[in-house]
Amino acid sequence: MSNNHYERFDLTSDKRYTISDSALNIIDDVASPILIDVFLEGEGFPSEFRRLQLETKQILEEFASHNKHIVFHFIDPLADEANREANIQKLNNRGLTPMQLSVEENGKSSQAVIFPWALASYNDVTVTIPLVKNKIGATQQELVSHSVQHLEYAFADGFSKLVNPRNKKVAFLIGNGELKGRYIEDFLKTISEYYNLAPFTLDSVANNPERTLNQLKDFDLIVSAKPTEAFTENEKFVLDQYTMSGGKSLWLIDAVAMEKDSLYNTGKSVAIARDLNLTDFFFKYGVRINPVLINDLYSAPITLAIGEGSEARFQQFPWFYSPLVNPEGHHPIVNNINLVKFDFANQIDTLKNSVQKTILLQSSILSKTDGTPREISLEMTTMEPDPKLYNKPHQPMAVLLEGEFTSVYNNRVKP
Repeated sequence: MSNNHYERFDLTSDKRYTISDSALNIIDDVASPILIDVFLEGEGFPSEFRRLQLETKQILEEFASHNKHIVFHFIDPLADEANREANIQKLNNRGLTPMQLSVEENGKSSQAVIFPWALASYNDVTVTIPLVKNKIGATQQELVSHSVQHLEYAFADGFSKLVNPRNKKVAFLIGNGELKGRYIEDFLKTISEYYNLAPFTLDSVANNPERTLNQLKDFDLIVSAKPTEAFTENEKFVLDQYTMSGGKSLWLIDAVAMEKDSLYNTGKSVAIARDLNLTDFFFKYGVRINPVLINDLYSAPITLAIGEGSEARFQQFPWFYSPLVNPEGHHPIVNNINLVKFDFANQIDTLKNSVQKTILLQSSILSKTDGTPREISLEMTTMEPDPKLYNKPHQPMAVLLEGEFTSVYNNRVKP
């Protein structure tokens, strides 16, 4: 199949095949070909994945109708039986991992291998585009439906990587006990496809706060990933002034000190409030991160070793301090993403001020909050929860703040 000859129709009343303006705007100024190879061709596809093939073709036709420089072809990567294994390995080496599917036909079961990927090339740059969006516990039919909803984003994201150079910079704060790079390696790798990354320390604030602030203003976004050491007033002032100058920030905060490692080592540990000296900082902007733990019946299990030595075996147990959050909003940040797993998460209060607040993630309908200090023990895995106690549903766990902020140090003595 190719896009050389076709007529475009809007097949449904809900305009399922009409792409959003924001996605089309990405390719507005493309003046040379974007060449797309789609590896969804071949025999033996389950019927569900034939639908993914058709929907992919239709969405590419929509892009191509907007800009004639979008050129696509569907390819069967396994057509050459003699070199089948070699071709699979070549695609694997490029990050295009195969997917094995169960096929039921005429009462018989078989296995099929497909490559639900596309390669898009533009001006000597090539990006991979995943066509399947994984969903925990989904059947093949549910997986395809979920993936179809994700197709527009997948191609828009791929085109954006091709036509928009990485000219924005992100600073990862270090020096206040933030997570080391090895703990957020996948996160760093993913966003490095879009932004230039650099570590940034606030150590120079004590001697030259103005220079530190000017250096920080060179970045479009700052990220503080789980700081564990308190910020000084001088550091907070620089961060506040960065925000006042239009800077954006992502704060990944644990307001309670509690780690699974402690549980695994001793079987129990005490969860205590962690004072980062940021309470007034966030309060002024319109949120309060409370030093309580979200306890949610909709959660991920904990895996424990049962037995000793060679007799040990691993077994999963209910663990209500690892909420599994299903994003329900339609904000672009969380729209159509998979379940989000938390560990020892905190509840966030939103406060009244002029800043716009959007709750991005929240606990399930069967949740409650546990205050601190509190002893957490692995023996909890054997206790049957009382659903009647889980009477604090939909506790905010991630909040977006937008608008015009008032300085934390407004009407206060500057440090």
